[in-house]
Amino acid sequence: MYTMGAVCFIVVALVVSCYGHKTDSGSCTPKLGTNQRDETFSAFAASLTAPKTLGTGEIVKFDKVWTNVNNDYDSSTGVYTAPKPGVYQFLCTVMTHYNKTLRVLLWKNDMKTVAVYPGSSGHNTGTINMILELKKGDKVYIKQTHREIHLQ
Repeated sequence: MYTMGAVCFIVVALVVSCYGHKTDSGSCTPKLGTNQRDETFSAFAASLTAPKTLGTGEIVKFDKVWTNVNNDYDSSTGVYTAPKPGVYQFLCTVMTHYNKTLRVLLWKNDMKTVAVYPGSSGHNTGTINMILELKKGDKVYIKQTHREIHLQ
């Protein structure tokens, strides 16, 4: 079991969307002469308000949800579900408890994407900033995985 200090996890909305015709190659041909906008978007901001002890492989469930536009983040499971296809930005900052170790990874469905592993001397911080292309229904979450081999 490992103690995690303050954690902040933010999904910064849908970053890119196609307002026109999406081609087979994935590029977007805009509709000329229109001011078409996608009014639906998704965003959340959540944090832990106190240090928390996590077991290896445990998903971080944030106890304070500051913003949850369209309720795409489920605080009971710690999982964000993409409401539609697009490119999303995820930001996670962690701080270790004094002289404790911590390693967390950002997961997309069952795939590891990127990790942060702040050192164990004093109170150290680390940040994940990742842009992911998601399909509708993809799941994104943070897991404590201290006893795994480091990603290459």
